[in-house]
Amino acid sequence: MKNEKLNNIIVIAGIALLVIAALVATVKGEFDLTGYIMAGLGAASLVLYSIVNFERVKGLFTNRATRYGFNAAVYSILVIGAIILAQTIFTIHTKEFDLTKAKRHTLSEQTNMVLKNLKTDVEAYYFYSVRARNTQIEDILKNYGKVSPKFKFTAVDADRSPSMAMKYKVDRYGVVVLARPDNKSQERVDILTEEGVTNGLIRITRDGKKKIYFLTGHGEPSVSGPANDKSGYATLKSELESYNYEVSEVELFSSPGVPADCSILVSAGSKADLFDNEAAAINRYLRGNGRVVLMLNPLVNTPKLSALLLSRGVVLHNDIVVDKMGRMFGGDPLMPIISQYEDHDITKSFRTASFMPNLRTVELKGGVRGVELKALASTNPGSWGETNLASIRQGQVAQDAGDLTAPLTAAAVVDIDNSVYTDPSGVTGTGKTSIVIFGSSDFANNTYIGTSGNRDFILNAFNFLAGEGDTIAIKPKDNMFEPLFMSKINGRLLFLVPTIFLPLLIIGIGTLVYIRRKSS
Repeated sequence: MKNEKLNNIIVIAGIALLVIAALVATVKGEFDLTGYIMAGLGAASLVLYSIVNFERVKGLFTNRATRYGFNAAVYSILVIGAIILAQTIFTIHTKEFDLTKAKRHTLSEQTNMVLKNLKTDVEAYYFYSVRARNTQIEDILKNYGKVSPKFKFTAVDADRSPSMAMKYKVDRYGVVVLARPDNKSQERVDILTEEGVTNGLIRITRDGKKKIYFLTGHGEPSVSGPANDKSGYATLKSELESYNYEVSEVELFSSPGVPADCSILVSAGSKADLFDNEAAAINRYLRGNGRVVLMLNPLVNTPKLSALLLSRGVVLHNDIVVDKMGRMFGGDPLMPIISQYEDHDITKSFRTASFMPNLRTVELKGGVRGVELKALASTNPGSWGETNLASIRQGQVAQDAGDLTAPLTAAAVVDIDNSVYTDPSGVTGTGKTSIVIFGSSDFANNTYIGTSGNRDFILNAFNFLAGEGDTIAIKPKDNMFEPLFMSKINGRLLFLVPTIFLPLLIIGIGTLVYIRRKSS
């Protein structure tokens, strides 16, 4: 009797261990050391029971009822195995159908081409907050991975994974970081659309980094100083490096010309005018498809820079904007609030105000062949351009007849077709180029770059210039609501068939089967 109980315990324990091992593996998604130990002990228990009770086990398999049961079990296992195998095959080799009218869930042909031409692995990380999670961009990135096995996507909760956020220099939610494991380069994407991600993918898969040079030698704030330098651009440099740019400084007046590897030349916060050889070098650089960012400083006399811009249809005002609305936000009258943006790739979907302290304005005069001028942002109607700079230095602010009336252009882009445009020396160039002009240099320094929309405004400008000519435009998907309209008869059929007809059909079949069995 005692042996019988012990045998029962052994077989029950063996079965229990096998079941527990299977459940643990199912929950964890894999067999670990614990699962292997439990499965081994369970199998050993059953083998031990079979050895000790060999005749009983043999009798079970020779019994007719046992054989039938065993056969049924084998057939059941085969059917279940076939189902699992088919499910595995269909899971690995999926086929999806996008039945929406605008193909909302289908990647564009341009994106598919970029993904299929990937020659290196790219890892994509979407940093989100549980309180504000963009599931639409997650679905898009998952589709990228389905097209190319070289594209690997991971969604990261930035609050639960601060080490990951620190590793990829992410300090806010709603950012996608593209990383290449082979060369450790990174590319950050703030525009969470298919177009934004694909253009980021194009940039990170390019060989080499695009180089940005900041002019020095005119009292400009440093890009290499500490982040606590109020007027410096160390934060801007860090932001640009997170977008896979390489940032350096150049003394153009002591150089033979703009460096050959320069993708974007920046003049930011200059306290003196250009030298003659610098103005000539910048003109040559622009004729050769060079791209320039100008962040102007008021209260500085710049005749050579003014002449360079005037030859392309832009008048540089010698003023400083006064906007009393700044006081409403705890600011200063010399820190105007910019909330009026024009439609352009730089300001596309831009709804956040920018703060531009010490703002100098420009006038887009135009009238130059091969040059297209576009305002990016304008001052508020209540502001004005103060031209009496002596009174500003004395701390006195008052609007008078000689001042410039709003709205005034605070930022603009100059697009130049060099094959048509002729510079003052009578020389034409090749290709197309652009100059982005900001009337303020302080808005992008360490103190103000994190204020409201300043960071996005300046970074959008760099990305526009760097991506010109090699990025793609993807038409946005139409996400409008598409209701299903039905006639009254169709509506009634939709109600009657599943709720009345099908249940009655099942009841009728059941009744017929019952009557036939009863009569036989």
